Amino acid sequence: MDIIKNVQEDIVMTDKLLGERIKIIRKQRAMTLQDLADRSGLSVAFISKVERGLTSPAFSALLEICKAIEVDLVELVQATTDRQPVIKKNERIPMFPMKKDDGVRHEFGTQGFRKMKGLWMTLQHGAAEISRGHPEEELGTVIKGRLKVTIGKESYILEEGDTLYIDAHVQHSLKNIGNCECLCFFVFN
Repeated sequence: MDIIKNVQEDIVMTDKLLGERIKIIRKQRAMTLQDLADRSGLSVAFISKVERGLTSPAFSALLEICKAIEVDLVELVQATTDRQPVIKKNERIPMFPMKKDDGVRHEFGTQGFRKMKGLWMTLQHGAAEISRGHPEEELGTVIKGRLKVTIGKESYILEEGDTLYIDAHVQHSLKNIGNCECLCFFVFN
């Protein structure tokens, strides 16, 4: 168990490491802070704070940054190149530390650089996740609970076992409308 704990501690993405990785990629793309702000719709001040590790971006802001610097979200935030074929439930790695309690938790469902990436999302009662769209297409399944999904202008109610497909770059939102936590699993390509 100590080996698993040590591996997980080495893998967890900190705000500082995330910011450094964004800054390195931005500079590799010959982009200024203003260029990134223009492409992402985020402010220069906010991006500067993210790059210095002074703030933890919301999931939707992180997706906008990834889209703007043309990098895969999982490759940006996952600090390992391991390619373990199995991740046990108690070994899931949080995507990034959440400083505020927004009721949404993201955990990796795959490890390392792969063609397909998995993501567990847990939404507490009433919690919502909003995305302006991202470069990846995604396929999701509701494992537990009830979810209101809005894709573009259409809304759907999903229950346990229902699936959804979201095209790349399409604005969407997810909201837990059930009486308990909602657990979903998404696959990105």
